[in-house]
Amino acid sequence: MLPLATLDPHGARMLRILLRGGPPMTGRALARVAGLSQTTAQRTLGRLREAGLVVVDQAPPALVYRANAEHLAMPALQALLRLDERFRARLVEDVAGWQRGPESLVVYGSVARGQATAASDVDILVVRPDSIEPDEAAWQRQVADLSDRVRRWTGRRASVVEMSAREVRDGLASSEAFLVEADRDGWLIAGQALHELAPSTA
Repeated sequence: MLPLATLDPHGARMLRILLRGGPPMTGRALARVAGLSQTTAQRTLGRLREAGLVVVDQAPPALVYRANAEHLAMPALQALLRLDERFRARLVEDVAGWQRGPESLVVYGSVARGQATAASDVDILVVRPDSIEPDEAAWQRQVADLSDRVRRWTGRRASVVEMSAREVRDGLASSEAFLVEADRDGWLIAGQALHELAPSTA
């Protein structure tokens, strides 16, 4: 009854926007908010309309789109679209219980950007305090346990990058691409934002 193609990253992103409870939106506005090209947005809206998940209304000179709250699949889809929120909350709770807390822990990459596919890993940056040795058993056990839990919670492999706070500071100072992206787009789960790890110059 419901084509799985409607649950691709583009369709999920557009449904999240329409389910926020605001007024109906034009295709152009949806494309802008979702960060998609006009062509991709229109193609995605077409699939959502065919599945009955989105309704289009006349609002001359434009067409506006809204989520179809009466669709039988909508309650289940809303629960699915909230999985990211539940995942973040579970990560926050888990890391808060660590015996040796990180300077920062950030989920970045396609999952954080809302662009993950079925083959995507969960990219996690764990920043180790400079006072903790890289091979400290308690620390490494926490990181390994987190990887195992992420796999059980999501079915995705956790791709964990572990760095010391000093390495992160040096990497940001040299504009290392993945650190800049993680700082800009990532989900901060614990500790400080990456750019806040730099010592104050005041």
